[in-house]
Order: sequence, then structure tokens, then C-alpha cells
Amino acid sequence: MRNAAIAFDTMTASAIALATDAGLTGFAFDSIGRYGKGALLRERFFPRLLGAPSDALLDDEGFIDPPALARVAMTNEKSGGHGERSGAIGLIEAAAWDLRAKQQQLPLWASLADYYRTVGAGASISVYASCGHFRTDDVLTDEVRRAIGAGYRCVKIKAAGDMTSDAKRLERAAAALDPQAQWAVDLNGALARERAAQWFDAVAPFKLAWIEEPAPPLDFELLELYAEMAPVPLATGENLFSYDDARNLLRYGDLHRDRDFLQFDPLLSYGVAEYVRILELYADWPRRQFMPHAGHLFAAHCVAGLNLGMAEAAPDATLPYGGYWDGVHIDAGRLKIPEVPGVGFEAKANLFAVLENT
Repeated sequence: MRNAAIAFDTMTASAIALATDAGLTGFAFDSIGRYGKGALLRERFFPRLLGAPSDALLDDEGFIDPPALARVAMTNEKSGGHGERSGAIGLIEAAAWDLRAKQQQLPLWASLADYYRTVGAGASISVYASCGHFRTDDVLTDEVRRAIGAGYRCVKIKAAGDMTSDAKRLERAAAALDPQAQWAVDLNGALARERAAQWFDAVAPFKLAWIEEPAPPLDFELLELYAEMAPVPLATGENLFSYDDARNLLRYGDLHRDRDFLQFDPLLSYGVAEYVRILELYADWPRRQFMPHAGHLFAAHCVAGLNLGMAEAAPDATLPYGGYWDGVHIDAGRLKIPEVPGVGFEAKANLFAVLENT
């Protein structure tokens, strides 16, 4: 399985467990699409946490304070040059959020909403299916059809930025869609400047909900050009891992706040505290324009607890990192997060089996 830029067959992932003397454990699991960060965690960040006084990690009520763990883990780290450490810190903070919500006996979204005083937070959210990787055309058609059958009303597939191959994929996907459904394509930065005008013209009749990451993540000049050329909204940000990167996108990407979508990933971007700083940076953008990349169960809670637009999921629930909680059904593109303390990894059996054996 691959997208236009990378294959996933050798990709690793990281999982974290934070255990307390009281018997509670907070878990975190990587966003799919980046490699694991075990060396960074073991060599730098875990020792700093283990060496910190306990009161440096707690709030005034005695609950674990996730942003405090991120700050302690970042002790003596030089600013800039974010690299993979942003994802390692994001994992630590995410596990602390799971633990904090369990201490409070709240679903994570409610803990987040309380911490950040979110207006409009709630357990019911919109979701979309991310599938259609490069395998075979019959698999693409079947994946889209099964996602619609599972209750999704928006489906995203991969494209290559070459209409010779993309046209067939788009037509096959369109044939499997319900007439009421929306769909999008993800280019993973692969649309070359010299092909862009022809490609945008060719996809215009498909009336896509958005075109994702047409330009390389840090080529803001090219993104600005594509934002003017594109016949439908653009989506980007999943490979920008900090407040600094988000600020440069705002300054130089020339996206449209009433049209385009932002896909920063809290798990890859130093955590929720950094993500909330980014939300404040984009204060004049509607919250519905924010759709966190991947993140699975954790990102769904962020969408609910921070009142964001939509959560992404691989639709195959038989995969540990696909679907949502056991017994939770998607109805017309929406789901309700169950009343389970924390993220609820324990309520998705095939994923929790992976975490238990980590």
C-alpha cells in the first residue's frame, strides 16, 4: 500500500504507556504516516520526565497536567529544527491526556473542553473515510463502496497528479459513490507545476470537496499559486509540525479562510497545547475549517473537544488503526463518541491488544 510519495510496508510506529502508582494508565499511539520515535523517547524525553519532581507534572487539583509534561520533556531543547521530536513530544502529551481524563472519569473530549473552555464542544462529530491508496483499481472501487456502506458520507482517495492515471481512478471512485456523498483527493505533494493547470481543469467536473496537499509541504510559493488555480478548496498542513510552520503557512500560503482546510495533526505537532496555540493564531478562521490529519481515536476527541470540523479515519474497522470504537456506528457521516473515560483505547479490542503487548 502506498500513496503518491511513499510506501507503508516498512513504516514503524510508537506507542506509549504512562502508569501511575494508583493503577491508572494513559496510552498513546502514533499517527499513521510517520515513522516511530523510540530512540528520541528513550534517550532524551523519558529520562527528563522520570527525573522531574512530581509537582512539576501536576496541576493545582492534583491531576496530571499534559502541557506540563511536554514542557518538562522539552527542557534544554533548542528552538526550531523541529524534525521528528515534535511527534515524540506529541505522543507524551497525548498519553498524559488519556491519563488525565481517566483521573477525572471523563471522555477525553470533555476533559479537553473543560481545560480549554471550548464553546460548542460535544460528543457528536462529523467524520470522513480516508482510503483508496495505490493498490489495484478493483480494490479502490470496493474500498469506496464499503466506506459508503459503513455510513461515511465523505470519502478521500489518493491521486498521483498525472491525469493519465488519475482519470481512471477518479472515474472508478465516482462510480462507487452514493449520489449524496462528497469526496476528495490527496496528492501528497506530487502535483508538478508544469502539469497543474491541465490537472485542475480535468478534475473540475468531478466537483471534489477538496484537493489535499497538491504542493510539497514547505513550498508556500507553489501552494499560493495552486490556491488561486484550484477550482475547489485546498487542504494542507498535515506535514507542518509546529506553531512556527503554521505561522509561515498563514503568512505565505495565501489560503482562503472561508474555503480552504487546515490539517495540522496534534499527535505530530508537539501536542494539543501547541495545536491550541495554532488555533489562536488562526483566530479569524472558522473552527469548521480545521480537520486534523489521521490521529484516529485521539484526533476524534480533539475534533469534539475543540469544536473542529471533521475527523479522519481509515474505514476498515478490522484493522487496529481503522474504524472507531467497537459498537459505535456512523450515521450519515456522523458518530457519537462513547461515554468511556479517556481516549477509549480499551473500547477498541484489536487496537488495545496491540497496546497491551507493547
